[in-house]
Amino acid sequence: MTQERSKGVYVYPFAAGEHGSAPPVYEEMRGRCPMAEARLPSGDQVLMVTSYDDVRQVLSDPRFSRGLLLEPGAPRILAEGGDFGGHPEDLVNMDPPEHTRLRRILQPAFTVRRAEKWRGHIRGIAEELIDGVVAAGPPADLLDAFAFPLPVRVICRVLGVPADDVEQLRAWSDTMLSVTPAGGEERERSAVEFGTYVYGLVEAHRKQPVADPLGLPELPDLPDLLHDLIDAHDEGDRLSEMELIRTVCGLIVAGHETTANSIARGILTLLRHPEQLAALRADSGLLPGAVEEILRAEIPGHYGLLRMAREDVELPSGGVVPKGRGVLPSMAAANLDPAHFADPSALDIRRADSRHLAFGHGTHFCLGANLARVELQEALRAFLARLPDPALTVDPAELTWGTDSRVCRVSEVPVTWGR
Repeated sequence: MTQERSKGVYVYPFAAGEHGSAPPVYEEMRGRCPMAEARLPSGDQVLMVTSYDDVRQVLSDPRFSRGLLLEPGAPRILAEGGDFGGHPEDLVNMDPPEHTRLRRILQPAFTVRRAEKWRGHIRGIAEELIDGVVAAGPPADLLDAFAFPLPVRVICRVLGVPADDVEQLRAWSDTMLSVTPAGGEERERSAVEFGTYVYGLVEAHRKQPVADPLGLPELPDLPDLLHDLIDAHDEGDRLSEMELIRTVCGLIVAGHETTANSIARGILTLLRHPEQLAALRADSGLLPGAVEEILRAEIPGHYGLLRMAREDVELPSGGVVPKGRGVLPSMAAANLDPAHFADPSALDIRRADSRHLAFGHGTHFCLGANLARVELQEALRAFLARLPDPALTVDPAELTWGTDSRVCRVSEVPVTWGR
């Protein structure tokens, strides 16, 4: 009997694997049965799916609902509420057609074309940050000095958030992403404080839009998204005041947390695979594929959003999710499914099949995926270009990985490099 399994029921959250990789228990679950019973921190029991085809269907099939999880008696990740506080105004908690309405307002800001317009600006931020690291000299913690501030500065520019508020936003985000049973009061307090802050940000922006919160060069083709959202509320009445507040909260958290951890994971992964780091340094054309492979193999979020079945649903594996049951899809497990990916545990930056599920699939596919890809590419480009012969200053086994959050985070990325 493993620590993660008690009387045939797996106890979530699970311990991460070596180097913060997907929990080894996923392989056991996938081999035992198409679906496994899992107990959440709330004590509620749900079905967990781990195969690529099953996860993909749960993520995209409209018969699996997010909105039903807000109903009384629905399973909860945490005892005090559903995912991300269980607010019905959150995009992640909506089903169509309400989800479709809100997503249409947001989507134009996150297209491939818009992300490419941001590339030069993101490259400038990455180069400025890495120049600061080089100037300070080795060693350096690339999590705090590089991986975290890069996406934060981008999302601050996108939403017009003052740079002085970044550390407070980080603290609120860390608390609200926790999945430990303890700390419910602190999570609730952080959620209230965060919401109050965003309300004040919106009101201040209404009175005097902050076009250049970080003192950055003007980007006339890229107005901050907060201005667009306020217009959608004030002029078009296309979203409510609470939807406006909750949407901004969600964008701030999602816009930096997972991307920062993906950058950190990307650096650590390449340091553990020096032959692939060398190949990437020699041929920058491999960078887009390398980012996709890192996202596949090193996804920082080890599970997807909980759903509830509207009716009995048969999955590709043959398992049936009964009506009313909660089901938790693991995107990390799906990305390591040997039935879909050849030698899935191996890192291969030239891998031909990159159809991973790191950003989800279907209705709730990550809104900021295109922007995150550009951030990851430019972060790794700057890292490779400016730090010769990089190496960890500690044994990789000594790094600490947190498993008490929706994001499996490393505590630091201590790196040295040649002169």
